[in-house]
Amino acid sequence: MSKRIPTGITREYLESVALPNHGGRYTPISHKSIIDKVHEELATRGFNVEQELYRASIGGNVANGMYILDQGSDPDMKMMFVWGNSYDKSMRFKCGIGVYIPKTGNYIFAGNLSSYARKHTGKADEEAIQMIQTQLNMANAHYTELLHARDMLVGCSATLRTYSELTGRMFIEQQCLNKEQASAVRDRLIGEVALLDNIGWSNAWNYYNSVATALRMSHPKNWFEDQAACHSLITRYFALAALTDEPVHENVQDSVQADVQEPDNQLSIFDVIQEVAESKLDEASSVVTEEYPEEFYQAKASETEDDFSIFDEPENTTYNLPDL
Repeated sequence: MSKRIPTGITREYLESVALPNHGGRYTPISHKSIIDKVHEELATRGFNVEQELYRASIGGNVANGMYILDQGSDPDMKMMFVWGNSYDKSMRFKCGIGVYIPKTGNYIFAGNLSSYARKHTGKADEEAIQMIQTQLNMANAHYTELLHARDMLVGCSATLRTYSELTGRMFIEQQCLNKEQASAVRDRLIGEVALLDNIGWSNAWNYYNSVATALRMSHPKNWFEDQAACHSLITRYFALAALTDEPVHENVQDSVQADVQEPDNQLSIFDVIQEVAESKLDEASSVVTEEYPEEFYQAKASETEDDFSIFDEPENTTYNLPDL
C-alpha cells in the first residue's frame, strides 16, 4: 500500500527548512527567497493572491508552491503561478503559469513551464528571479492557451477504447502516470464517472480532469513534467482527430454482402478508414516527442547527471494535493 504524505504544508514550515551546504558547484536556492520574490513580483504586476498552497516531500527538501490569482476572464479557470524547488539535488528550479479549476479542484499547466528549469549552479538564484519575471510577463498568453485547450476538449468525445489507449500510453510509453494513478483513471472510466456538470463521462474535458485528478498524487519533483506530458498527449491527440472529423477507433463492420467479390487491385474504403483510425494515436505520440524531446522524455536520465542524485524516497510514495 502506498504511503500518503500529509498535505498541511505551510509557508512558515518551508521557510524554516534549513538550507544545506553541499559545497562544490551546487548552489541551493532557498524556499524562502523564492516565496518572497514571487509575492514581490506578483504585487508589482497587480496580481492579488486569493490563496497560496504548498506541498513538499518528507523533510521539505523538495517543495512546490501554488498561488491562486484573481486574474483571468473565466471564473471556471482561475489563473495560478506555480514553482518547484529542491535542496537535495533531485530537481531543478522551475516555475510557470497554470490554471486552477474550482469545480474539480484540479491544477493544470502546459509544457511552457518546464522549459525554464535549470541546475542550481553558478548564479542560479539570479536566474531563478529572471525565470519568475519572464513567466509572469507571459501570464496572459499562457492563460489564454489553456482556455483554448479547454474549449477544444469540451467539443470532443471518444470511446472507452480510445481513452484506454491514451491512458496506456501515459502509463507505459510516457511514464507520466504510475500504477496507482492509471488504476484511478481506469476505475473512473469503467464507472462512467462525470466530474463536471452538464458534461458526460465520454467528453474529452471530463477525461482530462480525470487524469488531472490522478496527477494530484504525483511526487513534488515529478508533478510538473507528468502534468505537462499528459496535457500535451491529450490535447494534441484531439486536435489531430478534429482535423479529420472522423470517428476515432470505432469498430469497422464487415460488408453485409459477404459474397460480393471486390477487385484485387483496389483499396476498400473500410481499409482506408481502419488505417486512419489506427494511426491517430501514433501521430499524437510522435508530435509530443518532437516538441518536448529533452524536458519530458530524458528528464529522469538528466536528473542523475553531474551533481544530481536520485531521490531517495520509495517509488510508491504518493502525494495528495490540498483541497480548497
